Amino acid sequence: MPLPRHSHRSLNHLAACCLLLCSVACRRAAPPGAGGSAYTPYRFDDNLTAATVVAPKVPSSARMGEPVVWRFADKKITWDIVRGRMGFKNTGELVVKGEGSTPVIVSPSQPPIDWSRYESLLIRMIHEQGQEIKIKLGDLELRQKLGPPMQYQVYRFDLGQVKASFSRPLAIMPTDSLFAPVAIDFIELVPRKTSFPEPVGRRVIGKQEEYRNAIYTHAPSTITYEVPVPTNARLHVGLGIMERAKPVVFRILAGSSSTELFSRTVDDPDTWQDVALDLSPFAGTTTKLVFETHSDSEGAIGLWANPVLTTTGPKRRMNVLLYVVCTLRPDHTSLYGYSRDTTPFLRKYGVTGIVFEDCQAQATWTKPSMSSLMTSLYSYDHGLIKDTDTIPKGARTLAERLRTAGFVTAGMAANPFAGRVSGLDRGFDYMYEYPAIFRHRREEQDRGTDSEALNRVAFPWLENHRDEPFFLFILSTDPHAPYRPPAKYESLFANPAETPAFDHDYKRLREFRGYGGGATVSRAECLAKGIDPDLYLRRAIDRYDGEIAHNDESIAQIIQKLKDLRILENTLVIIASDHGEEFWEHGWSGHGHTLYAELTHAMLLVVNAKLFPGPKRVTEPVQLIDLMPTILEVTDIKNDGIIQGQSLVPLLKGMRFERKGSVMTSKFAHFGAHLGGIPDNLTDAFAYIDRDWKLIYRDQARKAGLKEVELYDRRVDRTDARDLAAQYPQEAQRLKAEVIHWIEQQKPIKKLLGPGGESTLDTQTLERLRSLGYIGGRSPK
Repeated sequence: MPLPRHSHRSLNHLAACCLLLCSVACRRAAPPGAGGSAYTPYRFDDNLTAATVVAPKVPSSARMGEPVVWRFADKKITWDIVRGRMGFKNTGELVVKGEGSTPVIVSPSQPPIDWSRYESLLIRMIHEQGQEIKIKLGDLELRQKLGPPMQYQVYRFDLGQVKASFSRPLAIMPTDSLFAPVAIDFIELVPRKTSFPEPVGRRVIGKQEEYRNAIYTHAPSTITYEVPVPTNARLHVGLGIMERAKPVVFRILAGSSSTELFSRTVDDPDTWQDVALDLSPFAGTTTKLVFETHSDSEGAIGLWANPVLTTTGPKRRMNVLLYVVCTLRPDHTSLYGYSRDTTPFLRKYGVTGIVFEDCQAQATWTKPSMSSLMTSLYSYDHGLIKDTDTIPKGARTLAERLRTAGFVTAGMAANPFAGRVSGLDRGFDYMYEYPAIFRHRREEQDRGTDSEALNRVAFPWLENHRDEPFFLFILSTDPHAPYRPPAKYESLFANPAETPAFDHDYKRLREFRGYGGGATVSRAECLAKGIDPDLYLRRAIDRYDGEIAHNDESIAQIIQKLKDLRILENTLVIIASDHGEEFWEHGWSGHGHTLYAELTHAMLLVVNAKLFPGPKRVTEPVQLIDLMPTILEVTDIKNDGIIQGQSLVPLLKGMRFERKGSVMTSKFAHFGAHLGGIPDNLTDAFAYIDRDWKLIYRDQARKAGLKEVELYDRRVDRTDARDLAAQYPQEAQRLKAEVIHWIEQQKPIKKLLGPGGESTLDTQTLERLRSLGYIGGRSPK
């Protein structure tokens, strides 16, 4: 039956609509970022649930490290003897024998071993006499009965979860016989395994202490995305595998025809391989991108680290460079008027920005101070006391906030306390722990500094990520005990001929105290060692100043790098210090033990000519916890959650600023024999600071044998030289009441933040902390 006339018209209308819809569907979409709008990078790992995944559904596992086996056929001495005698047999065995006491050997210091990655220890040996074999790793002590004499046997020790603080290298007592020998065939560490339960998932993976967010896949696999591609598009991704015996082929395909953009076989499990691909031919389209892995090895795992799609086009927000110099006293920089020109670059660079002359750190050693800076929490509130403490679960780091807002985030810390052992790796796409930095150090050239090594890591990262909005955090430790500047900078202020004598004296003074930022000693202790205190102090300051000068040059180089990459004007540059250093102004050296000005005063310089034209010097008291809210306001990110600092943008813009909270710094009591001799370590202490006054309050002053309150008039005394509490008792009591009230106010905040965690200090980390003077004693020999 013929259709009615109106039905023909309807069909014609429908056909026209179909043609219109088809043309719309086939038309290239307007490129993201077109018309001057900014593009937010597309993170493939954050959008994994939107991808189509094809991968084996069989759970698997991979070793957390390579097996470590010590054999002794080459007769090289790698293990050290602590008690007894040690030698070699022609059969390729290590012979250990007591000399009236039980023999003990300890593992080599090189290469450093992360014991937490190993599940068990195997020792194959033969003995003549004895009842027991014992091993010790930090606080972990395990023992077994010896097998029958004159029979080879493998002794297995299960290490459990190694979390002991200050664990020494592994010690083995192969027999409890005082004289009988044992012959050791081999000693082996068996790696733990980490599980990969899902076909595809997300995990933070580290390779030689360079940690990245990664998508893991069981090969063979495909992960397919449909993504809008912006103009001038670039795809960045890192490639990695888990085991040397299981290489993986990585391929990236694009478009409806699955054009191969890239293919590479990765067979080294110890490194990340970075790839950058040009996707501009697909600009303006919604394109299929396929991440594909293949392997001939069953159970092989492929890792796609931080895959991100970005563009060279306009950015919605400024980059942020936060550069922190550990242990830098502002009054030892020419930027702050020091008589020596220790910071010629910063002195000139400061003229282009805003110098904060009165910035206060929230703690006087790195772990709590950097935790405060990165979380905008007072150190009393996050509560980090021990070396293994980590930030509370309720804290949100600056990196977490910026990453959520679309920044690519990278942390490069030469001090372990600014990384995983404090929980400050949270939010970083890339976390370069200090071993990843130290692989780029050259002892002869760098000596006791690391800022050039940091640049060797930072420069390639900046080149790879110049197109993305980034947050780059760098922490150097150049001006830190034991004061060993490179030769060029040593000779600026010191006499190099005196260096051997200074190094010898410093090593002897370190024997006094097992903790602190270096040789924490008094003048009297110097004299007790027969060391001239004035001569020692001069030599220490000369070398400290030389290290500052070296760090200044390294900062100049990274600013020049930003300029060469043409991203400096779009980068907010913040240069700060985490605390200072004492040179006997209040009776001690080092840091972390008191709340006097030489330790609480921090450097702070903010530069971006486009946002805040300089020069300007701000005298208003500010604090390091103010940096997070300042950065969030500059980058137009919501300031939510628990943030105790206050944005400094009004001061940066020359506007009226009214402090809403208190400028406070604090320290907790430290107990332990290794901290003996410093009264302030026996009490919690708090410092309240405003324009006119500074009050130090100690809640356990009687126990420490110290004054409960000290009062300083900051209008005439910025060095805390003259205590005026007796002359102004009413002012002292008023400010003491302010501090006590402030402490009460923090209790519900601490409860809301929740408890912190505890990290594991592996041997590498312990050695680095020991080199910085935080852990006393010598490495076991």
